[in-house]
Amino acid sequence: MTRTRNPELTRAALLEAAGRVLSRQGAALSLDAVAREAGGSKGGVLHHYPSREALLSALALELIERFRACVEAARAREVAAHGERPGAWLRAYIEVSFTPQAGEDALIAALAPLAGHPELIDRLREAQAFVLAEAEADGLPGARAHAVRLACDALSLGPLTGLPDLGPGRRAALREELLAWTRT
Repeated sequence: MTRTRNPELTRAALLEAAGRVLSRQGAALSLDAVAREAGGSKGGVLHHYPSREALLSALALELIERFRACVEAARAREVAAHGERPGAWLRAYIEVSFTPQAGEDALIAALAPLAGHPELIDRLREAQAFVLAEAEADGLPGARAHAVRLACDALSLGPLTGLPDLGPGRRAALREELLAWTRT
């Protein structure tokens, strides 16, 4: 890691390094491994993230922000192509949920052990509150909007819980059905 006086850039580089380590090693991530990956020292990591849990918490929150940005970009494409219509945000949510970013499944699985930290769960719940608000404001009946959202969430979290995967054909059929639910 190149020495910089910009703490935001340093923290971003550390999170990127932590993500790579998590993808390779899973929950066995250590601060030493993150420091090596970033090209810095454990002390440098601890300066920005005072514990392993603080680093993993920041990474989890970063993943939520990345997801949110992807949904917003997909929504902008939807609106540009078809105009502002009810269900545009949910169609974007479906698109992003059915095309996860490379390596993010491994990161999410590796972050699962953090579920035992109630203060982190509260922070993650707050960070994801936008999902409820956006689904409800998308112009579709609330119950339908939440059914679509929850189906996408279950699809994403299924591998963490040991649920059997649907396979490509069933996934494609589910995607099309959910998209149909968003069209009025």
